[in-house]
Amino acid sequence: MKIRKILVAFDGSASSKKAFRDAADLAITLNAKITILSVIHVPDFSPSIDEIAETVDEAEKHLHPLLNELKDFGQQNELQIKTVVKRGHAAETIIKYASDNEIDLIVMGTRGLGGFKKMLIGSIAQKVVSYSNTPVMVIRQ
Repeated sequence: MKIRKILVAFDGSASSKKAFRDAADLAITLNAKITILSVIHVPDFSPSIDEIAETVDEAEKHLHPLLNELKDFGQQNELQIKTVVKRGHAAETIIKYASDNEIDLIVMGTRGLGGFKKMLIGSIAQKVVSYSNTPVMVIRQ
């Protein structure tokens, strides 16, 4: 298996930051490209459209400085990094993006920002591992 395109699922959590660092080391070794995908979960139900827009705006304000730091890291290490922010359900969006973009490997942390401490693997990571046709590397924190 040749790994040329790595997708890192990134939500800003410590677990996703570690997954990025490990994916970056792998990408440098393999001369692969990295795409960092952040998924903003839009509430399934909200009393107003303004509340949804507010949720998305807050998430983007939180993510963009973090994503810029990762891009800067890429430039400093001669690593090609692309960032993508999508809206939707995280596991479904990660799987679809990987499939649509011919990703060779998905790298993600065991737990994201919403993870329960006692779980061995977060529900999003578990779903991606279970349903993705793309190989998945789950990084423990």
